[in-house]
Amino acid sequence: MAKRIGIAVVEWEGSYLVGIRAEGISQGGKAEFPGGKCLLDESPEQCAVRECLEETGLAVVTDEVLKVIHHSYGELHLELTFVKCNPLDDVPTPLHGFRWVSTEELPRLDFPEANREVVALLMGT
Repeated sequence: MAKRIGIAVVEWEGSYLVGIRAEGISQGGKAEFPGGKCLLDESPEQCAVRECLEETGLAVVTDEVLKVIHHSYGELHLELTFVKCNPLDDVPTPLHGFRWVSTEELPRLDFPEANREVVALLMGT
């Protein structure tokens, strides 16, 4: 059975919220949108909102599901739900190493393979 992951693709003034995964963990050193494992009673949208707050300190509201991707990294099977979100603050300042990245910069970042389709979607390609 696939692990359900909720991922917040937070947009603000033409930029997206991106961090770098810690070294020593799966996909360490790669770029990432905030997100994580869904709790048993939680939708991917609720998970994306919760994980964004926990990981970045930013409260967000969901807009729409951008894409659901089924991907495997070896024996690990994931159902990744990418949720477009908007910050609730007028001037959102992310914490914990996350930063705002322009749309033009997105393809230059080293995202995990499972995220590449969403990055292309954000680029309009």
